[in-house]
Amino acid sequence: MNIENIGSKIDVIPVTISYRIIELFSAGLYSSPNKAFEELVSNSYDAGATQVSVYIPTDKSLPDSILWVADNGCSMDKEGLKQFWKIGESQKRQLENTYRLPIGKFGIGKLATYILTQKLTLICKSTTGQYFAVAMNYSMINKDQSNETIELDEKEMTLKEVQTLLSPLIKKGEQNLLSFKLWGDDCEKTWTFVILSELKPKASEIKDGRLKWILSTALPLNPNFNLTFNGVLVQSNKINISPWKTWIIGKDDDIANNTKYSYKVDEYLGQPCVHLPNLKNVVGQIDLYRDTLLTGKSQDLGRSHGIFLTVRGRLINIDDPLLGMEALSHGAFNRIRIMVNVDELDEYITSTRESIKSSLALEDLREYIKRKFFQIKDWYYETVADEEKQNRASHKISYASASLSRRPIIVAAKKFFDGQLQELVLTDMPKNLTPQEKKDFITKLEVDLTTDEGIIKNVQWVTLNPEDPIAKFDLITGLAKINLMHPFFANFLEEVRSLLPFQLIALTEILTECFLLDSGIAQDDVRDIMFKRDAILRELTFSDKPNAPFVASLLNAALGNSNGLEKAVSQAFNSLGYESTPIGGSGKPDGKAVAYLGPLNSQDNYSLIFDAKSTSKDKIKATTSHISGVDRHRDDYNATFACIVAIDFEGAENPESAVNKEAKKHKINLIRAKDLMTLVLLSSPKQIGLKELKSFFGSYHTVIETSQWIEDLKNKEVTLGPVKELLEEAFNLIKSDTEPAYLSALRMSNATLKKHSLDELKSLVQSLERLAPGYITICHNDIVSLNVPPEKILRAINHTFDADVPVEFRDMYIDAFTSIKPS
Repeated sequence: MNIENIGSKIDVIPVTISYRIIELFSAGLYSSPNKAFEELVSNSYDAGATQVSVYIPTDKSLPDSILWVADNGCSMDKEGLKQFWKIGESQKRQLENTYRLPIGKFGIGKLATYILTQKLTLICKSTTGQYFAVAMNYSMINKDQSNETIELDEKEMTLKEVQTLLSPLIKKGEQNLLSFKLWGDDCEKTWTFVILSELKPKASEIKDGRLKWILSTALPLNPNFNLTFNGVLVQSNKINISPWKTWIIGKDDDIANNTKYSYKVDEYLGQPCVHLPNLKNVVGQIDLYRDTLLTGKSQDLGRSHGIFLTVRGRLINIDDPLLGMEALSHGAFNRIRIMVNVDELDEYITSTRESIKSSLALEDLREYIKRKFFQIKDWYYETVADEEKQNRASHKISYASASLSRRPIIVAAKKFFDGQLQELVLTDMPKNLTPQEKKDFITKLEVDLTTDEGIIKNVQWVTLNPEDPIAKFDLITGLAKINLMHPFFANFLEEVRSLLPFQLIALTEILTECFLLDSGIAQDDVRDIMFKRDAILRELTFSDKPNAPFVASLLNAALGNSNGLEKAVSQAFNSLGYESTPIGGSGKPDGKAVAYLGPLNSQDNYSLIFDAKSTSKDKIKATTSHISGVDRHRDDYNATFACIVAIDFEGAENPESAVNKEAKKHKINLIRAKDLMTLVLLSSPKQIGLKELKSFFGSYHTVIETSQWIEDLKNKEVTLGPVKELLEEAFNLIKSDTEPAYLSALRMSNATLKKHSLDELKSLVQSLERLAPGYITICHNDIVSLNVPPEKILRAINHTFDADVPVEFRDMYIDAFTSIKPS
């Protein structure tokens, strides 16, 4: 990317700088590539922009890769460009306006780009409608000279030249990467387009997930400031769940009103505020959440807990949740979000813009925050203690009607001892008892009919397998074990304030089985009912799974974010047709995915555990893979297979590398995130079903093997299949018959469908399900369900061509569909 052969030279811009200075300010103050890139967006904010667009390619190591930032703020004319390149000078504070306080004040932020690129190009549309451009080539700076002046060519460009240069950058395929218009009707009056080309290795360390968090959290939350990242709007980093309780600084503030302290309550810019002895106008709020804000490995993405200090609307302490203080009580602190804005601290900001200088003002603020925290911590622990007394499931079940909660269990036990019942689905009965032991056991249960403790004496969350029942009751110990790994619980635990309703649902299932048996219903029918109830809960859990293009975009955005990568990989397996359950935590896999090739208890079903490994580098080391640990997880969680997903693996292309040899030895599948994206996108047009994936996980383990298998899918020849006939036959059967639409029945009722095997038709339905989730499903026992008419499903499938597929994969995705041969 260069402007050497474009535009007319109108002047030169002298830039006086030394290599030592540029090394100090860029590498020292902006050693983080994400932070360096943020400076460009800060410049846009300071220019009064309302629209800012950012583009970051997935692979920044390619020779022709570029980054760019564009905004519609006040731009520069030829004199403005000269002023811009005066190192160490900034006119932003002289240009302060009443509606937006500028962030920068040092005049050195432009040097942050030095660590990312060799060449920095600025193209500006000025208020006169003229286009000016200048390029800085950092390689021109003499490393041996302490101070020198280099000259940059200042150019004026025509609109046609600007269009020629920028048109290829602002669109990828049909996707428009820019949120505003550079030319044409309703175009912006002024704008600036900054291009970073000839990227340095440091640029490859920019991770999409981490950078998005910084851009959404570290920059001012201003309703007149919209930011798009690769064409997608970046939302403000607000926690989606509502806080449990909120305290407003300066409003009903017991600490500020305490006469022991020299605090004063006042108002600042229409908000309650507190004046401290050496610091005025402290505003903000403190939110307390019921659940911890630390989830998984969230520090790789960005924190949601702790103190967020903003000055003039910009976050200062990105990676310092304690604001330099000693650790506070973790239980409460990890549930708290303290948002404080103190514009008076502006004069104390360090040149790094990431901290506040030591001062009496800072000490006053810390002391006030600590006092507020201890007040809230006391409220938290007192309230939790009171609620726990009221919310014990065993307490509630002991006060339920004995005819519903106790008697059915005793009746089931008597029938089991008399040989009238086989093993129950959810209750483990005592076995191998003598007749006298059985009699004594029943007597004990009958005594429990009237005791305060009851028959179900205790309730505990335990880690069973995702495919196991929702709960298991041990009649001997009186312990009801609730399966934490059941998909209905595992996928929703983070969304509820209290686990008590989940516990009561599980206990209800245990009692329902006994109640049905007590009512005289045949045990085979009861067993079928319990399995169907379990299937309904699983179906409700996974019924709204996203389509393949969305999942691919999710994976692409999460490459540099461990917590996000875990969730994206889990969604990827859901998209492929598995039932994926998150696990996570120290010494545990990130999740388990179960493939149902038959009914819930079929021997054909299989499962796999998975780990998502992230890194700030472009690949993980063999030691980071922890392959032997993943092998142990497979045994611990009774899984058939195990896989590791990472951005890339060190030694991936070498068959004799440590990571590939370990994978081969332990039969662990190593999959690059990009390859998983490809698999998700190709699985539908190439009609890859769970049965074929079972062969993949069983036979291909090294990075070379898994990557080649997925690459070969691109050339796999498939026929369209009887999509329309299958949908219409299923829809007609569902409308006209009282029996479910079994796939085998559909096949036998249609001459076209008879030409295809059951496995072929099943793969076809699974492919359609990935493209139109929620419209068509196939259950564990091969029942096909249509929730809308066939024509609506076909329209939804056709719209997948317009889906938001990552730009690097769009051509491959479209080619996969266009290469399908008619049946």
